[in-house]
Amino acid sequence: MRILTRNGHDWTDKFPSIAAALAELKIADAVLDGEAVLTDDKGRTSFGALQSALGAGGNTGAIQAYFFDLLELDGEDISALPLLQRKAKLEKLLKNTKEILHYSEHVTSSGDLLSNACKIGLEGIISKRADASYAAGRGREWLKSKCSKRQEFVIIGFTAPKKGNRALGALHLGYYSGGVLTYAGKCGTGFSHRHAEEMFDMLKPLARKTPAAAVTTQAKRGATWVEPKILCEASFTEWTDDGHVRHPSFEGLRSDKTPKQVIHEEAMPVKQAVEKTGKKAATKSAKKSVAKGDMLEVQGVRITNPDRVIFKDVHVTKGDLAKYYGQVAPYMLRQIAGHPLSLLRCPSGADAQCFFQRNPDDYMKNYVKPFAWNHNGNAHEYLYIEDAKGLVFLAQMGVIEMHPWGAPVKRIDYPTRMIFDLDPDEGVDFEAVKLGAMDVRARLKALAVVKQWAASFADRMVAAVPDAYIATMSKAKRKGKIFIDYFRNDYTATAIADYSVRARKGAAVATPIRWEELKSLKSAAEFDMDAVLARLKKKKDAKIMPAPQSLPKLH
Repeated sequence: MRILTRNGHDWTDKFPSIAAALAELKIADAVLDGEAVLTDDKGRTSFGALQSALGAGGNTGAIQAYFFDLLELDGEDISALPLLQRKAKLEKLLKNTKEILHYSEHVTSSGDLLSNACKIGLEGIISKRADASYAAGRGREWLKSKCSKRQEFVIIGFTAPKKGNRALGALHLGYYSGGVLTYAGKCGTGFSHRHAEEMFDMLKPLARKTPAAAVTTQAKRGATWVEPKILCEASFTEWTDDGHVRHPSFEGLRSDKTPKQVIHEEAMPVKQAVEKTGKKAATKSAKKSVAKGDMLEVQGVRITNPDRVIFKDVHVTKGDLAKYYGQVAPYMLRQIAGHPLSLLRCPSGADAQCFFQRNPDDYMKNYVKPFAWNHNGNAHEYLYIEDAKGLVFLAQMGVIEMHPWGAPVKRIDYPTRMIFDLDPDEGVDFEAVKLGAMDVRARLKALAVVKQWAASFADRMVAAVPDAYIATMSKAKRKGKIFIDYFRNDYTATAIADYSVRARKGAAVATPIRWEELKSLKSAAEFDMDAVLARLKKKKDAKIMPAPQSLPKLH
């Protein structure tokens, strides 16, 4: 008689009462599938209580077993039989057994079962295909519907208690995403003094100098980092856009999985789950994105909350934005890869509060690079990306707009592009802006030092046509004119990247066009994501980027 975990570890000695009861079954050979539980006075299972019973000095005699499947009976493999036939044999096998062993009953119609389960404080329900054969591991043959979010995490560190004599204050949690250990946040509730002491004794020998995952600067304060070997289970309210858990609560330690089996679990809408039951999820390799329920992966980057609406007026979701950036990456990266960036982040959507960010955080380091720069005696640290994964990760962070510097980090004193941003006063017609652009083109010859040359060029335009142009930033002086903004060519100055979506109504895209297209252009917001992707598909933008040019001095 042996009791094995799902990973094949022998835990017979941890459940002596269950093992003894099973040994009394009058069968030659059988393989049963079930779960060890400990219930409270209301009959609800308690994972924390089970962990305490399995700990040092705990009472394992109160632990019971519920069995829900039978894979082999009297030496015969019956795993290919439909579930209900296997359960019928299981029910007969467990009939008149000791009270410690239970047959897990079922209902064939859900009704309000889930809502009722949640009302009485249960974890959730399991739904299974009645006609399915047995398949090991996670699959589409059975679904878990939870009353709250809850899963396993890898413990990567801990903090000392702020007050009191508890052995530790909080746990730093992690999970694996694309094979990379990823920080999930800090959990400081749900464990008792005893739990804290047991975990401290387990974690202290695993101490290491640096965190095993990229963490925020704030998380580093007062933390002791450990090797990612110990697992725990925690409940929480939701996942944040940064891949952290909100309001986590410790439920107990886990030892039936390996650390790399712990991933970011995503729920799937019930209707969609039912439609896919028993079928393999489809993949769309052409777009290099994979969708699984409300989980989305683009360019190897996991996108959380992909159904969150970013642009309400045109119903563009976070997933749409991520897939768009994944597709335009080859075109955007030729301009922004290796250039410091200012990012406009709108985590709750373009209609909510947005903010600019240009300094990196530690949790970004798998995708975003830091750029240390000393200017005029002051040290600064900015951020940049190098590849498509970095671009898509920015969308995962809630970034809508990307504004690159004109120069790359490797040659920060030598800009690779020059910007003239024609910013019209509210009363200036778009046709006047188009004429202004043509005027810029007609006057452009080339330059030596970018900002100084751009300033000189702008001043010449103003001097030639003072009624139409102005080169000062004062809004009061712009009335009825077009501001020729050359200030975007200085250090730290940025301009919107080609193919970047704008955080404005309509989700328009900053689209490069040919000079011959300018005449027929109807507005500055003419192209949306679909229109841009159509242009790229037709290779209409393939040759817009000109060859590098030198810029001689103005005379």
